[in-house]
Amino acid sequence: MIDLTGPLRPWSPRVVTRFGAAQERALDSPSWWKTPAWRGEPALLERLAELFGAPPDRTVVTSSVRQFAASWAGMTASTLVETPTFADLPIILGSRGRVRSISWQSLADGGVCEVEPVAVWVTSPFRNPDGRSLDDTLAVALGQLAARGHLVLVNQVYRWFTSDAAEPTLPVGAWSVTSLAKLAGGGARLGWFTTPDAGELPRELTTGAPPTLWQRTWAEFLGLTTLRALWADCVEPTMDARRAFAERVAELVGWRVDGGGLSLLLGCDGIDEDAAVRLLEEHGLSVSRGAAFGSDKPSVRLAFSGATRTESALAADILATFAEIFHPMQRQ
Repeated sequence: MIDLTGPLRPWSPRVVTRFGAAQERALDSPSWWKTPAWRGEPALLERLAELFGAPPDRTVVTSSVRQFAASWAGMTASTLVETPTFADLPIILGSRGRVRSISWQSLADGGVCEVEPVAVWVTSPFRNPDGRSLDDTLAVALGQLAARGHLVLVNQVYRWFTSDAAEPTLPVGAWSVTSLAKLAGGGARLGWFTTPDAGELPRELTTGAPPTLWQRTWAEFLGLTTLRALWADCVEPTMDARRAFAERVAELVGWRVDGGGLSLLLGCDGIDEDAAVRLLEEHGLSVSRGAAFGSDKPSVRLAFSGATRTESALAADILATFAEIFHPMQRQ
């Protein structure tokens, strides 16, 4: 069975050894059992500034994007959440306020008419599930929303799939939030958010940091050499696998697979999602339902984070035999 449901790749032994040594050094540090600093361990904040340009006076360490979303919920009476997106996020963000789904096209076309401040949540670059990134038009529209007093939040958790290591596009006045989950695995439980200015923050947003020992371990561990090793272990093979799929389906049936990152979305014609998933499983291919990512049309998501180039090309062969059923999704 070719698994395109999105399992993450393991670290190589050399990186595991390096992490163990970093943890030993953190254990030798004084008072590692103390309560975490309210914005994050100074050494870790310095490391994030050095590696990713995260300004220490505007950056707060958190454990994950989901944890940040849970802390954020209720900061505004209403939240507008992009669609499609990971289905858990609207649930989390709506736990203490109203949530409305909105397409990127509606955002670009001025679909935010609320007078009272709302939060607007988007994911870029390489949104899950369709691999899209903000373009200039949408970035300007979001910047205008921020200028009107709305709170624009950009989830950059897939930033690691930018091959040239460029800083992701961030609308003027927007917040950014990211984590190491898609670089080092969800068990890393380390992320951070950056605010557009250095003002005071609600206490709820500064209480989700990982333990002091964990932060010090990552401060010891992170560096250019480690980042390159993690990228080679976990990101580069995924980009290669997605590229192999795109090249093969273009050759076989002429599909153009846009976007990037680790995933893509295929629409289903004349078949519901459950039947589509079963059909592909019967032919050796495991995929996810589009509904799990808020897609408003029958679809399946393919994620290449655990696949090889060979497996991805074979997946293209399988899907090509059902080209009358599946098709690349139009932009939403």
